[in-house]
Amino acid sequence: MNTSKVCLYNSSSCYFIDIKNNCLSDDMVLDLILKYVLPTYYEWMCIVLYLIVFIVGTVGNLLVIIVIQRNRSMRTVTNMFIMNLAAADLLVLLFCLPATVIQDVTKTWFFGLILCKFVNYIQVCFSFLINVCI
Repeated sequence: MNTSKVCLYNSSSCYFIDIKNNCLSDDMVLDLILKYVLPTYYEWMCIVLYLIVFIVGTVGNLLVIIVIQRNRSMRTVTNMFIMNLAAADLLVLLFCLPATVIQDVTKTWFFGLILCKFVNYIQVCFSFLINVCI
């Protein structure tokens, strides 16, 4: 059931054209967009797992930082080191995890060149810091 009409590429009446120079209606374009944008069952599972990691990691790292900062007796060299690791992990969770989830689900980078470089920089710096310190 092919409802597309053949038209010239530079025709003013045709706004969406496929590879074979067929005109696509608005409904056909919307169906194509929804096919690639809506997450599949597997992708929904990944989103839920990422969300769990984000919530547990954020709450856990914030609790470590709060406990060490509030109790003077907890401010030992070892605990300050652990607090710095928690802060680095928190920054990775806040800056890198949401962008990674969106990129994994959509298989496209929507955030531009500057944020692409920044997210990769944060991932490398803090991952290196966490791995070297442990």
